[in-house]
Amino acid sequence: MKKIIYTLLSLTSASVFLLNNEPAQAHRYRHPYSRNYYYGDFYRRAYPRRYCYPVTRWYVNQDPAYHPRAYSDGYRQGRESAKNGNSYKERTAGGEFARGFEDGFYGREFQGQKNIVANAYQPFTTSECDWY
Repeated sequence: MKKIIYTLLSLTSASVFLLNNEPAQAHRYRHPYSRNYYYGDFYRRAYPRRYCYPVTRWYVNQDPAYHPRAYSDGYRQGRESAKNGNSYKERTAGGEFARGFEDGFYGREFQGQKNIVANAYQPFTTSECDWY
């Protein structure tokens, strides 16, 4: 009879310990900049998060033939080319630069820039990403 009582007592005490205790869970690593918030069935990191946003930048379209010093640059390069004894080659830039190069190469008088075309500024949109 004593054996049955000891057996029943040990079974009840073991079942009480097993049923009343919560399961153990190890601690996860927490980054110093992140806070974990519990949403329903899962944890979500609140900080930092990555976000992207559109940014407008400006592209400067510089035409090599029509900048404010195109004639004077061409004239100087033409004089240097003639001084070095190079043969005359037409310039691919064209416009004021080619006119200045030809005048400088053949030793004509400096005439200056006739047509000044400003650089064209064209917008384009790109995206940048950051953390917050």
